[in-house]
Amino acid sequence: MYTTTKATREQALKAAAAARRAMKRHTCCKSQFKFKCFSCGEMINRGDKITRCMGGSTTGMELRYRGGDNQNGLTMAETAFYLAETGKDKWVHIGCYPCYWDKGYDNGDESSPPALCAIQTEWGCKVYREFDDWTSGPGGESWLNMGVPYFLMVKGYPKEKFMRARISHAVARFQALWRGYLYKKAYPVALLQAQADQMYPHEMQQAVYETIDSTFAYLNQKWLGNGEGGGNDATTGADNVRVQEATAHEQRACARYALYQEMLRTSPDLGDHVEILFNANEPSEHIYSGEVIEVQYRGDWVKIKVKFHYDGEVRKYTGKKFKLLKKECEEHKKKRGIEAKLTGRLNTARIGRIVFPNSSSIQDWRYHYPDGTHVQ
Repeated sequence: MYTTTKATREQALKAAAAARRAMKRHTCCKSQFKFKCFSCGEMINRGDKITRCMGGSTTGMELRYRGGDNQNGLTMAETAFYLAETGKDKWVHIGCYPCYWDKGYDNGDESSPPALCAIQTEWGCKVYREFDDWTSGPGGESWLNMGVPYFLMVKGYPKEKFMRARISHAVARFQALWRGYLYKKAYPVALLQAQADQMYPHEMQQAVYETIDSTFAYLNQKWLGNGEGGGNDATTGADNVRVQEATAHEQRACARYALYQEMLRTSPDLGDHVEILFNANEPSEHIYSGEVIEVQYRGDWVKIKVKFHYDGEVRKYTGKKFKLLKKECEEHKKKRGIEAKLTGRLNTARIGRIVFPNSSSIQDWRYHYPDGTHVQ
């Protein structure tokens, strides 16, 4: 505790010695608890070496000064005191260099933009004081050229871990994911162009692109038109000549491009309404409605995410599976006589099995008036 004006010199010397020990522990000590280091994001276990942050935290409070000074007869060399502080995010691993977000200011005469500002730590100050002592002595220029990382390796200190670098890496990764989300539809086309650039010299690329454009319509009809790989009566003789003259690489490129265009044409858009049949021909047969929340293209296949309205469940389907389920539900609704657009879920297990009075068909499931006529 900080000494009072009535304390003796011996008491002041004890308080100053206690303050020096406390400040030494602030520089480096072993943790007695397990908590998370807010700088590197990793856990601090019991026994790990930690250091105290100098400012940057707004969650704590300042306590009284500890130690002793000249009011109790201490000399300048004997004086030692510090300001005790409490609060969250005050301790980190030794070697961690945290930071905080500063909003900046603009007072008209001088402005400071928002930025990530460093938070000084007791360990960081100790390391850079020692580094300055090494570089200022004989042969210090060589140490200055080798830098702090080599100095830490020689001293056996842990490597520097900057919180700013961790934040920058996370933001760059998020931006990369977002760019991939925005431009994933253009990836197959860019891939085909890159393959064409690698397969053909620069002077032949324009001719290859023209050949692809001229043969695309024929290949689309041949491989996608009737689904059997046969020819088409509407194909002209000029198209046949172009296809015969096209190389195998060009035909494969055209085929992939045609498949991709067909995939784009038949794939659903975000927000499209979907109805899927579950547990067909069982007592728990239901039709669930949903909404397309994501469409991902990966070369020649597509992945579709559907969020169902009834319970909020999200399921993933390939493009082929999605088409089969959609077609199955449409045929089932047509068989049951359901024409309305469904939202939620509908139990169709008993629809079509109820026989109404004066009704000749057991498939007539709609509500009927007492005279036997059904509601439109």
